[in-house]
Amino acid sequence: MKRKFTKVFSILLCVAMLAATAVGCANNQSTSSSSGSAEGSSETSAEGSSSEETPAEQSNIVFWYHDGNTVSNGIFEELVARFEEENPQYTVEYVGLPNDSYLQKYNTAIATNTVPDVASIRDMDMSAFISQNALMALDDTFEAWEEKDNILPAALETVRSTAPDGKLYCLPEYVTMDISWCNTTLLEEKGLEPPKTIDEFMQYCEDLADPTNGTYFFSLRGGAGSMEALFDFLFTYAGEDSLFDEEGNCVINGDKFVEGLELYASIYWNGWTSNDSVTNDFKKIVAEFGSGTSMYIMHNSSSLPEHQKNLGEGNFTNVLAPANENGEVVTKALSFCGFGMFNASQNVEGAKALTTYLCSADAASYHCEIEGRIPVNTGIYDDEWYQNDPCIGVYQEMMENENVKWLEHAIWLPSWNEFRSKLQEPDLQAVLLKEKTAKEVLDSWAEYLTAAQKEYLASNG
Repeated sequence: MKRKFTKVFSILLCVAMLAATAVGCANNQSTSSSSGSAEGSSETSAEGSSSEETPAEQSNIVFWYHDGNTVSNGIFEELVARFEEENPQYTVEYVGLPNDSYLQKYNTAIATNTVPDVASIRDMDMSAFISQNALMALDDTFEAWEEKDNILPAALETVRSTAPDGKLYCLPEYVTMDISWCNTTLLEEKGLEPPKTIDEFMQYCEDLADPTNGTYFFSLRGGAGSMEALFDFLFTYAGEDSLFDEEGNCVINGDKFVEGLELYASIYWNGWTSNDSVTNDFKKIVAEFGSGTSMYIMHNSSSLPEHQKNLGEGNFTNVLAPANENGEVVTKALSFCGFGMFNASQNVEGAKALTTYLCSADAASYHCEIEGRIPVNTGIYDDEWYQNDPCIGVYQEMMENENVKWLEHAIWLPSWNEFRSKLQEPDLQAVLLKEKTAKEVLDSWAEYLTAAQKEYLASNG
């Protein structure tokens, strides 16, 4: 059998978001504003935190974020400045880590007992960290927090469900949804609408590919981070919404999956996407999309600020991915990210203060608006940006759509990240380069995941 927590989460979150949008939230505590740049606001707050009222004795809090980039670094510099102004007894050492190597940094820190006090925690990493006894349970911290009643119960239940003991090992801040993004300006110039079916999608890939001029309909992601788009395509094509059957056997090597992987790879084989697609990571597909090299990418809600910067408002939109022959779309269940503390944290009290602040309505609203995240603190749902954001409306429609099925990635398996980095990513590239067949690759994935799932079920009853 499989774990069902993410599917339940998707349903409950949909209900909560729709209710909050319809009637508002009476206990809204958010005071955030998007006016001014993060850089300018940070400088102002930093000046305030160095006033004469600041105590001479300050304790340091080390804080790591898993996806340090130009946008997120600016956001957290601002939030750190706000926190320090409100809590002058603390100074925060913020470190934004590269997304493609953060996990290695975390694991090294755990192994060498050099962990930060606070770190962002992704759902896919929870199981491995918990199995190493690295994370501190935050149940007492949460119960003492004044905004605890604002956090969606479904989000809390999801976090608890990633732990065998049901404890709260991180406080959730936001969720992310897989989505497709299309360049509406370029499509409208050709008199086209975004493809609604896989057949239409494939036809667009063929018809709109222009290798001579270096332009294509689709940017395929064959490098790091390729799993989400690939699995969404494969499971939609196969019409399946579970990795495992009731006995714990992985189903990904079925005939329809093999056919689907060959179809997906044919986009590259036929030259309907750029030659670089075999190594394309997030930055490369966003760059291709933003430059007009392609008109369509599959990513998630977090790439919104990149599209705003590259294409400008009104030239792109988020759309539901193409459906299969039965009109169904299978997509990754909503994934969460939050903040947690390590058992070896040096500044426990400071870490508690920063962790709860980062999940507060004030901080989370600022972060989620800029990065296109979907907040789980209901104190944000009355905020003007949330009420008026057209992208949020698409996500709500998606969660209401009975033809959208939610696929749970096996994040409960401690070896899930190893599967992703050592098998899935290099094997997809091998298929694209015709070094391995789709059948060979999917058979190896099914064997690996079946063994991992049955071991998990046996050890956790």
